[in-house]
Amino acid sequence: MNEESPNGKLDGLRIATTREHAGVLDDTLRAEGADVRHIPLIRVVSAADESGLQTALQRIGDYAWLVFTSTKALRLTMAAGGQAVLAAESLAVACVGETTAAEAAELGLQVSMVPERQHVKGLIEAFAALEKRDVRVLYPRSEIAPSTLKEGLQALGFLVDDPVAYRTLPDDHGMKQLKDQLDELHAIAFASPSAVENAWSAVGDDLRSVHIYTIGPSTSAAVRAHGLTVQREAAVHRAEALGEIIIRCECHHD
Repeated sequence: MNEESPNGKLDGLRIATTREHAGVLDDTLRAEGADVRHIPLIRVVSAADESGLQTALQRIGDYAWLVFTSTKALRLTMAAGGQAVLAAESLAVACVGETTAAEAAELGLQVSMVPERQHVKGLIEAFAALEKRDVRVLYPRSEIAPSTLKEGLQALGFLVDDPVAYRTLPDDHGMKQLKDQLDELHAIAFASPSAVENAWSAVGDDLRSVHIYTIGPSTSAAVRAHGLTVQREAAVHRAEALGEIIIRCECHHD
């Protein structure tokens, strides 16, 4: 892990990260001297009813595409039926962004599609460019995922199954941490709409006291839905990009 830099661009700034696990974002900010507070606001667990995913994986050969919009869906799908997925020779894999694609590759998958615009609408645009559309798509998702991707692909002519792969639950301890430490923070980074909602439940309108940074459009939309301002949004859906935009915007602090 990178040591905190005594002369970094973020020297002295207290910045909260809110993912379930500390990682690249925390290291990136700490390397520039930030006092990083890892305050997890979500817990990822398996679906309450895993039968839909299991059924889909049992007939994985029926699908032409397997689509992942998060590393969480990727990990839990592979945990549930990785051998079947790896054995499906005609199955193409699409990932929402480079981070998910890199992890998919580490798990042995060959990724055929990463959209230029690394978010759900970018995935729909990438599928719209395909000539063959009357094929089945498996889209393992979060329990609370919006219907945007499924409906977008269906409108293009794809046959979409979207079993629930995981649930995102509030991290009660992290929410208490945020409430206790908010007055000390300069900025907070969100990587999912769920983290935004849990932060709002914990501290509400007091979030206006910090600069808010987001990893992508859906997370930004969750922030704005509460009348809050997004300082900046990462250019691509990657932890490194989120860290870079925070460094760029916060390095001129007094």
